[in-house]
Amino acid sequence: MTAALPQLLAEAAGLRWTEQLHGLARPRLEELARAHGGLDGLLRAAATRPEVAAQVAAAFTVGETWFQRIGAQLEALPELLAGRAHVRAWSAGCSTGEEAYALAAAFTRQTVEVLGTDLNPESVRRAREGRYGAWSFRGVPPGQVRRSFEPRGDLFEVREELRRRVRFAVHNLITPAPQRDLDVIACRNVTIYLTPAAAERVYTHLTRALAPGGVLLLAPSDPRPPAQLGLVVERCGDTQVLRRPARPPAAVSVPSGRVAGRPLPSGAVMDRPVPATRGPVSGAADAAPEPELPEARRAAYEAPLDPQAQLALAWALRRAGQDGRAERQARHALTLLDAQADSWLAARVRAGCLHLLAGAGEA
Repeated sequence: MTAALPQLLAEAAGLRWTEQLHGLARPRLEELARAHGGLDGLLRAAATRPEVAAQVAAAFTVGETWFQRIGAQLEALPELLAGRAHVRAWSAGCSTGEEAYALAAAFTRQTVEVLGTDLNPESVRRAREGRYGAWSFRGVPPGQVRRSFEPRGDLFEVREELRRRVRFAVHNLITPAPQRDLDVIACRNVTIYLTPAAAERVYTHLTRALAPGGVLLLAPSDPRPPAQLGLVVERCGDTQVLRRPARPPAAVSVPSGRVAGRPLPSGAVMDRPVPATRGPVSGAADAAPEPELPEARRAAYEAPLDPQAQLALAWALRRAGQDGRAERQARHALTLLDAQADSWLAARVRAGCLHLLAGAGEA
């Protein structure tokens, strides 16, 4: 694998090359390479033709999504934005569109318009088509499916009432946002695939695109935005989001039932901390409770490339008395870390893995 490919991915889309992503992208990459006489020809073309570079970067997009992904955030949105009669939303990195349609369906008493964007043109095409199989609806109540989708053989097609609230476009997140003054932006499980510099750049674009008081939705495995962007943690029910203050943070009013947090420490992550009671690493004061085994299994399944999710499962297995499985799970998390760039978060997770393994009899 030539060193030119990681450099191309970083420059074209801020993507961080890993063995796992290369394995997922290999069939699409080989197809592109055939049209240019091989990988070297493809990379030469990409060096001078931005459209080819974009095609290579798009081949490395993961595209895993479904309608009920982190459903607690979607359910909290009407309350979080209760004072807004019309909601403008952006699904940044929408893949095949499930998240964008789910954002639109989340609001029943407010009008809403949603923009879904993705780097991959094929994903955008499928999003506009709006036809999905049963796997995209896992966790969605059947009644909700019937309200928003028409059965079409083995597939379900977006009903026109929902479809007209959503539009799609190709967009590269390392470039400025396509809209401003947005009430909610969802960018979940996207920045985990970016270089640290690119993730910071993307978070800057997202924050600038939010209206005052607007909400940013991230996934538990996503690194938090830099503290200087001024976003604050706000809890609502069983979930938490980031909000751009409508005024300086000290003056932000907190509706009943929610807790506003302090500005974010740079490099921290949302919701899923390394367990603070089991090692030398202490969690943030607003960290979520340690997940029990079923929740940890589900989170690890939903984020198979996230070392933090895999470590959380390892600790849950340890608490359940399954020491052998816990040890294997911690080793798996270390393997995932070996494929990632060094960072504060990676060092923190690695320390948690080594502490668990030391407790299991391994230094």
